[in-house]
Amino acid sequence: MTSVGAIVLAGGRASRLGGVDKARVAVAGRPMIESVVGAARAVAGSVITVGPGGDTREDPPHSGPVAAITAGLAGLPGTVELVVVVACDLPDLDAATLRALLAALRRPAASTTGAGEVSVPRAALAVDAAGHDQFLLAAWDRRALAARLAALEAAGGVGGRAVRTLYDDEEVVRVPVGAPARDVDTWADLAGRGPVALTHVGAVLRAGLPPLPAVGRPPLDAVGAVLAAPLIAADPMPRGPVSAMDGYALAGPGPWRLTGAARRAGDGSPASLAAGTAARIATGALAPHGTDRVLRHELVEVRGPGGAEVSGTAVPGDAAVPGDPVITASAGADGVDDLRPVGEDWPAGHALAAADTVLDAALASAAVSAGVERVSVRGPVRATVVTTGDEVLPADTPSPLPSGRIRDTVGPLLSGPAGVLARAGFGAVDPPRHCPDTAEAVDDLLGGSDSGSDVLVLVGATGRGVADHLRPALERLGARVVIDGVRVRPGGSQLVAELPDGRVLLALPGNPLAAVCAAATTGRALVDALTGRQRTPVTAELAGLADVANPNRARILPAWPVGTGGWRLADRVRTAHLADLAGAPALAVVPEGGNAGTVESSWAGSGSGSGGRVELVDWI
Repeated sequence: MTSVGAIVLAGGRASRLGGVDKARVAVAGRPMIESVVGAARAVAGSVITVGPGGDTREDPPHSGPVAAITAGLAGLPGTVELVVVVACDLPDLDAATLRALLAALRRPAASTTGAGEVSVPRAALAVDAAGHDQFLLAAWDRRALAARLAALEAAGGVGGRAVRTLYDDEEVVRVPVGAPARDVDTWADLAGRGPVALTHVGAVLRAGLPPLPAVGRPPLDAVGAVLAAPLIAADPMPRGPVSAMDGYALAGPGPWRLTGAARRAGDGSPASLAAGTAARIATGALAPHGTDRVLRHELVEVRGPGGAEVSGTAVPGDAAVPGDPVITASAGADGVDDLRPVGEDWPAGHALAAADTVLDAALASAAVSAGVERVSVRGPVRATVVTTGDEVLPADTPSPLPSGRIRDTVGPLLSGPAGVLARAGFGAVDPPRHCPDTAEAVDDLLGGSDSGSDVLVLVGATGRGVADHLRPALERLGARVVIDGVRVRPGGSQLVAELPDGRVLLALPGNPLAAVCAAATTGRALVDALTGRQRTPVTAELAGLADVANPNRARILPAWPVGTGGWRLADRVRTAHLADLAGAPALAVVPEGGNAGTVESSWAGSGSGSGGRVELVDWI
């Protein structure tokens, strides 16, 4: 092994992964770089990692894989004769694959040189299952690699070079290796490949699931849905010049003689004012033609022809006030105009909201005001809740319970207009049903089409115990698993899959606290993925994270407000019931290790050391 060295490249920008540290992304519960370095160490006496936090770094940083290979080669001992070059994003890589590349490099090629000598390849290049060359999975003769790098340096430098420029077809032998050459470039590549970090759940769901189709709905019937297109006003607001206050419509300069009939809201009959005249007007009433200004009652004085002050309710022809009353503006009326012109709030064609905005009740009301008859939306997301477990009885089962049986304490909490799923953004959620713990019952549940729901929420059966039939049933059905476990406690055994009929399965652990935590976090991310909803996480600065953090998985803990803007976390919770959630309006998402770094998705916070900023999820 002393004659073999390895260069592991871990310095890319991971732009298709949102710029996260790709090397640390876990597949099947293990960071990819650990898998790759482990395979490299099995065949090489010296392994050099190139990238942030590695043994060395390309110069300048982010100058490309060829520059990184140059830096890695410079760090290998002089005794190394053969060099394995491998990217950090090959989680299925094994030592056998690297040995196959090295063996191919040592074998003479079938062709011979002009002098009749047998040629030896200078590089062995891996070919994936689709027949594509994997330029960052190869074995090289060190002298050949050094010569090729030197030639590129002399021809303009190695920075920014495409890695394929290293290879010369006449000197390369291609080795089909299949699955071990499969790399992870996008969040979709992580779908179904073991537990993912909680901070990556939202990105994997968005990449792995198709959004709900856009449909047209009346605005008030679409509350809770997400706009699939911008919401455009059909009418201006207001549609005509109207009064903002009860008062007087005025024409021309004052004082004004009070004439004509009072204008009431809803009166669309023709009316006009001549210069120097006024008419009483109600809030929301159309102003008569010729109106220049409206003043509210408290900003005017009303006097009879003799100058006596009269009631503001005086009308022309009043027997107690001979002649028409005269309106004058008070001193406080300067610069005041209670006339609302057409389109003061918005003109026709104005975008009231962008696509991907949640259509809440206020926005739906504004759409009605704007004359919008139908909106293009995704959702609201409809869900059916099904509990499993032969030991589970309905929540209202009277005492005494049969031996070994328990009441359903999760299903009713998830469903309903004020339940956990509603807080996560689901629309209609059916009352919970029950599924027996048999393979046949689970097959029937998953295979039976339920046209009334978009998501089947299953409580229980996510483990691998004797009564857990979910995963075999999904395999028999041909369902596509998107998330198979999350690195979080509680709730790690959750699962998300796309069923053949287009429904999405959100499978929650049967443990009550785990089910609630998974529904509140992954359930929320699932609504985002299906509707395109964009959310701004609610975060808070918390102290003492190091005391409650787990180095290998996120934690979800009840949080109580204390003092002015502060929060207190539970340091320990029991998961078989929800008593420890009592009075806690939020769940705090504590990142792995307690150091939350830069916010990179729905569940990440920021900070370091013993404290930091974490997300607070309003679960109920």
